[in-house]
Amino acid sequence: MNITVLGGHKEIGGNKILVEHKGTKILLDFGMSFSQAGKYFSEFLQPRKCASLTDFFEFGLLPRIKGIYREDYLRHMNMAKEEKDVDGVFISHAHADHAQYIHFLRFDIPIYCTRATEVILRVLEETGSNTLSEFITACEAFTFYTNRKGTLSRVTRKNTDFVHVRDIEVMEAYQRVKVGSLEVELVPVDHSLPGACGYIIYSDAGNLVYTGDIRFHGSNQELSKEFVKRAKAAEPRWLLSEGTRIDSKERDSEEGVKRKIAEFIAESKSQLVFVEHPIRDLDRVTSIFEAAKENNRHFVVNLKLAYLINELDDLCPFALDEVKILVPRKSWGLIDKEGIDSRLVEQDYSVWERGFINRANCITYRELRRNPAKYVVSMSLWELNQLTDIKPSSDAIWIKSSCEPFCDEMELDEERKRNWLDHFKIKEYFAHASGHASGDEIRAMIKEINPEELIPIHTEHPELF
Repeated sequence: MNITVLGGHKEIGGNKILVEHKGTKILLDFGMSFSQAGKYFSEFLQPRKCASLTDFFEFGLLPRIKGIYREDYLRHMNMAKEEKDVDGVFISHAHADHAQYIHFLRFDIPIYCTRATEVILRVLEETGSNTLSEFITACEAFTFYTNRKGTLSRVTRKNTDFVHVRDIEVMEAYQRVKVGSLEVELVPVDHSLPGACGYIIYSDAGNLVYTGDIRFHGSNQELSKEFVKRAKAAEPRWLLSEGTRIDSKERDSEEGVKRKIAEFIAESKSQLVFVEHPIRDLDRVTSIFEAAKENNRHFVVNLKLAYLINELDDLCPFALDEVKILVPRKSWGLIDKEGIDSRLVEQDYSVWERGFINRANCITYRELRRNPAKYVVSMSLWELNQLTDIKPSSDAIWIKSSCEPFCDEMELDEERKRNWLDHFKIKEYFAHASGHASGDEIRAMIKEINPEELIPIHTEHPELF
């Protein structure tokens, strides 16, 4: 078996691992490298779509390997058509550093993942503004068709003949699939995203274990313990182990985060509470929901989180009807105007948002102003401009329940946020737990699994292994 780390070596994220055995080739994840992309690009300086794959190849964002990339992109680069040369891609979870570059893959390569991962990828595609988010469906780019006038027009998603549905193979927990000479078992793990998993790959050359991203302190820590048990039983020759926090001895606890949030809410008395958190971290969302409930408050979610909860359905521990949905002013800002036809109001919102703005559990900034003591509001850096409408009192609090900034751009975002909070005299508190195991937990996991060979990935400190 040949194992090639195409991304995730000496960096956190960007996982792309090629596994080859007797003519069978599979990829474990196909994610974006934030560190590599950050060397050359920023929010306002992005790889050019017109360059197709060129900019990504030039700066090492994508590996130069044949038989995996979209034919429409290759054609635009005047590159020869290639035969498919990968038999499947196994996605551990839907974070961008593990799944973002699915967008560039051929339409006919099967993508294997959990149901929750499929839902999140679909929601990201339907609600996101990122042009690189064709995870479930993909429209041929740089392609023309002959219109009714007999001239050429550019293909868009309205031209359904040119829209391809990817081959998404949803796997159940502990299910095994046969791919060529390999057999792959999906094993759920605890991480800061629903549907996270690792994989055990069985072959006659020895077995390979891939941890994906893993932790042992979340609401689903029993899954990670079962993963270690099954990985050990496989007697692996190779272990691909993440090591985000290999240099950290600090042990986190999701239960501890929930207790701290509940205490902060209780101390806020009659004022509004905002919580900044990773929007797709269902563990954290549930912790905030339960902390709000303990304090007899309603949890208020934004439209994107409402859409995700709705689509996850039974995978979410609570129903959409159990929370309030904050409908912000957008476009013309007609949501709070009296006597305006509802059809005109709907035009302020994207198609996917319109099904939520008239629900019985929807509220606007006016309700938050009137009854601040009744609510705990999910909020992010990108929604700070809503504070101008909400006008929170000087006793309102902001709970940061997300990771600390780890790059210059994030530092600037934090400084900008602090300016907003200072302007409205909002006090900030902190309550967060990582999505990754501590160094001691990683060492204990490796010792228990006991592989013949260890391959550190998703870490800036492979030497500590």
